[in-house]
Amino acid sequence: MPGRAYHRARGLPRHDGALTPMPNYRYRALNANGELVSGAIAAPAPGDVAQRIERLGLVLVDNVTPEEGGSAGRVFSLFNRPKPEDVTIFTRDLALLLRAGARINDGLELLAADPDFGRLRPVVADIRSRVVAGESFAEALARHEGLFPPMYVALVRVGEASGSLDQVLEVLAGERTRSEALRRRLSDAVRYPLFVLGAAGCVLLFFLTFVLPQFASVLQDFGAKIDPVVGVFLNISTFLRGNSDAVLAGLAATIAAAWLLLRQERVRRGATNAITRLPAIRNVMSAYRTALFCRNLGLLLGSGVNLTVTLRILVDMMATTGPSAVWSDAADRVRHGSKLSDALAETEALPAMAVRMLRLGDETGQLPMLSGRVAEFYEAKLQRTLDRAVGIAGPAAIIAISLVVGGLITSVMTALMSVSQIVG
Repeated sequence: MPGRAYHRARGLPRHDGALTPMPNYRYRALNANGELVSGAIAAPAPGDVAQRIERLGLVLVDNVTPEEGGSAGRVFSLFNRPKPEDVTIFTRDLALLLRAGARINDGLELLAADPDFGRLRPVVADIRSRVVAGESFAEALARHEGLFPPMYVALVRVGEASGSLDQVLEVLAGERTRSEALRRRLSDAVRYPLFVLGAAGCVLLFFLTFVLPQFASVLQDFGAKIDPVVGVFLNISTFLRGNSDAVLAGLAATIAAAWLLLRQERVRRGATNAITRLPAIRNVMSAYRTALFCRNLGLLLGSGVNLTVTLRILVDMMATTGPSAVWSDAADRVRHGSKLSDALAETEALPAMAVRMLRLGDETGQLPMLSGRVAEFYEAKLQRTLDRAVGIAGPAAIIAISLVVGGLITSVMTALMSVSQIVG
């Protein structure tokens, strides 16, 4: 590309030999063809930026300005963060533009100006400016690691090196669509029972707060004999009515604390590890992890990424779904010469059936293809398991809350009948 500026961000050496990241400065300049280019350069001071731009054959047209936020990943705010679905649409549209013959910077420029991208537009604009300034597309994506995971960046790097970036992006878009559909099925399977339980809890709360106190005063005035279970609920009702402000404040504080804690990666992983050990969820998560691992294993290996790098990427990915020690152990065994299937069997990272299929792939040299077949098998198995779980959990939640409320109403009506007999 004529007039393209090439540079790399570098750091300053510390006294201990490590590199201290330098601040990034934004610039706008003209290239040899008179085209306006923009980008970011890491430098100790603004004066060094001007010198580097001149060495690149560019003419500075504006004063350089420090890049805000200190990280490209913070070009969007917390409440304006793009969704994973936005990244999938961006990937598919960029693949279509590249396949139609557009250059990467032109495609990014078109997408950055597309209002349909909404919250992703600042990110696309930042990526384009970095590509125009000389960074590779993969390097520009890596600066937004919250949106583009290591697997995405690795595949893009392979696509750039092989000249098949459009094909790689198309495959990525398809796999992201499949993965998002799988996550939606998981979330739907959890959301429905939680919604039923939440609605039932609200009904129970309304009953305790507004209905039961009306009967309590009548029962107490006539000295009716109260069932012990009803007595417990009457005490709960009295406490809720007498301390409503404190209860609401405590509930709000609990929700806020839970939200802040779940924003921390360590807490989320700990919660995930605890949940995946539950008997009812263990089989579901096992099928999900197997499908996720095999799907991405086949995608990376099929795109030309070597096995060692593939496993390093997959270890980080699988750590978000449960304990990561087994995956790290399997990767270490492969790095020291073991076959992948043997390492997975020894660490019991995957079910026996999946390991047997992968061993067949090891022996026949068709590991990418068989990994995809294993992923399809366990995705279908996961769907059947989720359908059964949703079919049982919803009615079970309704029956449970119906028994609680129905039992309370029966006990209260029995007490009222005893009052009417006393009065009669």
